[in-house]
Amino acid sequence: MVGGIVDIYPQVMQDRASWTSEGDHARPVFDSIIRVARHLIPGTHVGICILDSDDHLTTLTGTDPLVFALDEMQSAADEGPSITAVREGHTVIIDDAESEHRWSGFISHAVNLGLRWYLGVPIGFDDRSLGCLNLYSRAHMHLDSDHLAHAQVFAAQASVALNQGRRENDLIAALRSSRTIGTAIGLTMQQHNLNSQEAFDHLAARSRMTNLNLREVAARLVQEANDVRQATATATATATATAEPSDDDAPVAAWCPTLELAIDGDCHD
Repeated sequence: MVGGIVDIYPQVMQDRASWTSEGDHARPVFDSIIRVARHLIPGTHVGICILDSDDHLTTLTGTDPLVFALDEMQSAADEGPSITAVREGHTVIIDDAESEHRWSGFISHAVNLGLRWYLGVPIGFDDRSLGCLNLYSRAHMHLDSDHLAHAQVFAAQASVALNQGRRENDLIAALRSSRTIGTAIGLTMQQHNLNSQEAFDHLAARSRMTNLNLREVAARLVQEANDVRQATATATATATATAEPSDDDAPVAAWCPTLELAIDGDCHD
């Protein structure tokens, strides 16, 4: 069983490259949350996951490989307690995994990995569930009010961190978009001899005609300018290389028997 977890863990870790930037921003907070949660609720394996843009369960952080393995099994089966908690937006509890009849495509495999107890509390903001705080256990546990209260507090903290990460990501995207539009305005001013307001109006009109938003129009214009610049640089480099004299074009030295030296041109007495 442990071997199965070890086998799946490297692949899950490799997939971290595609995790959402919101999770990247919030991960230090998430890591702190799961460490404290595991300390306050002994015997648990704690993790935080989200449903990504493709509606697949993605693990952002976990205390150990078992968390990643169980999350990955739910993602593969497209069902499980974490997915239910996120999609339906409510706390999910498994008191005894061995007698659990929900999620037939997941639960038997989870039991084989040692799962006996589970608590999942959804995380999110703006009345939307985006992820879940997961507490797995290989021991039969009794869920008391303190455990539930701790989990709810940790889930609330994770929700705040996730929201802050998304806001930071939105701000970065807005700044990048603003820089692209500014560059496009400058190019339009230069190409059409316009002032900044006229250049902006020109881009806005192009946006309406092409049915593309302003950012997309600006990005295409900047890309076209970059392509032209690259093509010009390549053509210039090719022309320069062609114009350089080769060894065949060098003057031929003539041997003058009288002076016994090589000189350019004719031989004179």
